[in-house]
Amino acid sequence: MQYNKGVLAANLVSFDDNGGLDTKDLIQRIHRLNAYSGVTGYVANAYAGEGPTLTNKERETVIALHKEHGRPEQIVVAAILDISTAGAVAQAKAAASVGADALLICPPIASSWTAAASPDIAIAYHKAISDGVDLPVFLFQLAVGDPTSYPHDLLMQLVETIPNVVGVKMAQANDTVRYDQDYLALTAHNRDIICLPAVGTAMFANLMTGADGLLTGLACLFPEEVVGLYDAVERGDVATARAIHFRLAQINFAIYRQPYVDLHTRYKELAFALGAVSSPVVRGPQVRVSAQEQAQLRKLLNDAQFTAHAAE
Repeated sequence: MQYNKGVLAANLVSFDDNGGLDTKDLIQRIHRLNAYSGVTGYVANAYAGEGPTLTNKERETVIALHKEHGRPEQIVVAAILDISTAGAVAQAKAAASVGADALLICPPIASSWTAAASPDIAIAYHKAISDGVDLPVFLFQLAVGDPTSYPHDLLMQLVETIPNVVGVKMAQANDTVRYDQDYLALTAHNRDIICLPAVGTAMFANLMTGADGLLTGLACLFPEEVVGLYDAVERGDVATARAIHFRLAQINFAIYRQPYVDLHTRYKELAFALGAVSSPVVRGPQVRVSAQEQAQLRKLLNDAQFTAHAAE
């Protein structure tokens, strides 16, 4: 895998009138995002792409379409999430078989599990997947307070225990101190682990500490701004980066507010308003945000002077 910094877009999917995967819409979105040289890869089947609701065949299709229609130099990272370790290993093998360049291993799912209390579950889960598939691995770090957030020592233990860990999705959210702690240790490691901020409200602050790129579904909605934010910080143009940060601020506040479970549903609603997806329908158990919130999100787009993407 050759990752040359930049933005990994956690791509969205949409569904047709019969509830099936709208592959035509996905292909159009890939082509549109390909136009941005700063989008250096894709993450398929993550939460933004409603991966947990997709069938095994649909997940394979999503990965294959990104490989087929992405630029040759773009990487495709497959998100892995299953209720069982065996299921996760099977997902990883299937992802490898259709061309995934790397895996993003989401935290394991177990009733009442917390990473802090039972770190052995996380270690065994990641080891089984990485032993089963010879692909680079990205870890998924969450914010303090989330039960599946890895304590700092566990995060570093996973890096030490799993030799094919190459990077971390850094979703520490508003906990910038924790981001800094993780970032400094990861970049000091002898493998120089890739660090990719993922939460819109904190991206500017995280980038100012340091990062190798961004990994976010926001890139599907605002590719010019997300790429521009990263590029501005990389060239030391703080004024431009701040301006982009502030333009997106009110939208990010709305996306990442409580109830947090609606985060990716809001992504999709905004994407639909912008013409970036063909339908706002989400698969259960999630439901579309209320008509009132739909109107609020559209107003925020208007206030920030965002207009619909040109039809292809």
